[in-house]
Amino acid sequence: MTHFFGKTVQVASATLSLSFMMDAGWSQSALSQAGIGDDGQFLVELDAYVKYGGNIDVIDGITGKNYHSDNAVVKAIHSSFPKIMGGLHNRLLELEAKHMAFQMTQGIAHGRKLTVLADAFGIKGFELDDESWLRKERTILARLRAKPFFQIKEIIVWEKEGLSERALRGSRLAQNLRFNPDSLIWERRVLTEWEVAIRNKKKLKIVNKWQGLNLDTNKGFHISETLPNSVYLDAFREVKVSYPIIVSRNEDSEEQITRIQQQIVRNLSYLYDPFSWGARRNTRFRTKFSSSLVNHMKNRSYRVNDREWFDAAICNFLNDMVTVEMYGLKEVYSLYTTRKFANDRYLLGLGMDPLNWLEGEDRSQSSRRGPVRVHFSFNNSEGARFAMLDMYLRYGYAFGENLRSKLVALKKKESGRVLVEQAIEEVSGVPAETYIKAALKAQAEGVLQYWEKLKNHP
Repeated sequence: MTHFFGKTVQVASATLSLSFMMDAGWSQSALSQAGIGDDGQFLVELDAYVKYGGNIDVIDGITGKNYHSDNAVVKAIHSSFPKIMGGLHNRLLELEAKHMAFQMTQGIAHGRKLTVLADAFGIKGFELDDESWLRKERTILARLRAKPFFQIKEIIVWEKEGLSERALRGSRLAQNLRFNPDSLIWERRVLTEWEVAIRNKKKLKIVNKWQGLNLDTNKGFHISETLPNSVYLDAFREVKVSYPIIVSRNEDSEEQITRIQQQIVRNLSYLYDPFSWGARRNTRFRTKFSSSLVNHMKNRSYRVNDREWFDAAICNFLNDMVTVEMYGLKEVYSLYTTRKFANDRYLLGLGMDPLNWLEGEDRSQSSRRGPVRVHFSFNNSEGARFAMLDMYLRYGYAFGENLRSKLVALKKKESGRVLVEQAIEEVSGVPAETYIKAALKAQAEGVLQYWEKLKNHP
């Protein structure tokens, strides 16, 4: 433990971690992170929930008309679907309200610490406004409290014994059904389009988010446009969903009911995530501080002449100092590896599937390619940030104060890189080039070791 500008800071051996910060990279929503899809008690507890509003039509997939066959499985699913959605909605609201309440407290504290530290380094005027903090997320939560985002418009029923490519020909609903020759099963998908209608100065702008999920593999895609912070409660339009099921007259009815209900819970635990408008759950809130400080600094003068390199390096480093104090070094590595290795921007559910089933559908396969590698270079701001972090973990106050004193004493523009190198050399007693090379190698190894541990024990 040491003190830095009056603040108690953990260095070198910092190991504190908070469970909300350490979400596994594959967790994409509150419901999936909480394991609702695998919770055997969820279906048992459904009677405790208020029925999800709205009437659900039951449609025969072949004819496109109302389903009239006397099928016990279809009747049971039609009856239980509103309860399932009511349970998921209430559980999501409960989880996100707790998450938001914690973030509002923790985030404001983080922002204030970063403000003090930035000011000490000569970055004046930075402040995260408490009133605007998480404005977009708070609006989404308020909308979730007001009414559900999803309306299950219809259940599309396909009878297994009547399924064939010939039978499907001409059916308007067959676009969400296909036979997989590899697995030899019929697969179903759900496609959703979320619309937010934002009116600004009498102009209407529609912001969209598209999602799709293979209901049998739980792999899918997520594509979203940027949702502005100025979004308001009534801008969110209801999302209408058609959900297909396959039933069989030759299988045990109770077994089918249980299986289909469990599939619905798991499928919707991935699909029903309005907060993905803001960011993936495993990075939501966590990138706000450094990005806000970088954007603030870009609009201000500072007496260094290599601003493109320096701004991001110093701002991310200052945020790292606060992060290590509040959460431990693991959080720095966790966020870096999650963003770099775990987050395919288009992935939904258990894996990426663009669901290009029909002619003309051409969604991206993936945004991530190749093996996991970490190589830091001091020539870019990311490498510089990790070199400074390594110094701070080893020398704490001494390095921070040396660098701070150099920066605030500047009378004319100088090279930020040279000043950082001088601080490293003076505090460590090792030539800067030698120290930086060893530090970046150590940090790269630390990041990779953390990632391997997270993959094996998510």
